[in-house]
Amino acid sequence: MGVTIYLDESGCLGWKLNKPYLHGGSSQCFTLAAAVIPDGQEPVLNRVVRGLYKKRGRAAKNELKSIALSSGERERFAMALCDVRRKHPDIRFLAITVRKRSVNEAFRRNPNGLYNYLVKCLLLDLMCDYESVSFIPDARSMKAEYRNGLHDYLATELASIGDTVLQTTPWESKDSLPLQFVDILASIVWAHHEHGTGSAYQIAAPYLAERRLFFNNPTHERVVELC
Repeated sequence: MGVTIYLDESGCLGWKLNKPYLHGGSSQCFTLAAAVIPDGQEPVLNRVVRGLYKKRGRAAKNELKSIALSSGERERFAMALCDVRRKHPDIRFLAITVRKRSVNEAFRRNPNGLYNYLVKCLLLDLMCDYESVSFIPDARSMKAEYRNGLHDYLATELASIGDTVLQTTPWESKDSLPLQFVDILASIVWAHHEHGTGSAYQIAAPYLAERRLFFNNPTHERVVELC
């Protein structure tokens, strides 16, 4: 049995935490989000994203980034996500968020290592449940020199557990509506943790398997699994 996993991020892995984000500083949190879909189920996610374009009268070739969405559009997206989960329970949505102030110095010196570790925490156990996995991360999230490193890291971890065959193919989000879907999902989760803005998050959260890592502070670690 095969599955496709789309992955995107929100926030950044910079460490200027004493200045405002995008005004000389880095984000306080970093989020990865993923959509896990059985082979051939991309049209389910495509319809949700096309609906946003249609509502705006915007051509799909003119990519709509999550940062440009209004609060109302985010809420409608969250309601559509809930509808997807109810109608297609074999499609799953996952997210992991790290509060960066508690990240240790070793990971701060190697943010690519932190990225890989978060991907592992989010996806490895799930990947093990399938014979084959087509893994599609957003290409802009990964420096070219690190792309093979993430694949090799995950493939090695998978080999130590079972026989899952992993194929990793970074895509540009402008060419993939499912990646745009995951970009919006990541943005909704990240905004909740970064800014405390969460009307869309509150709608989406019951249909999202979420993990939060606040390193060196066990009281703040949380794992929320789907029923």
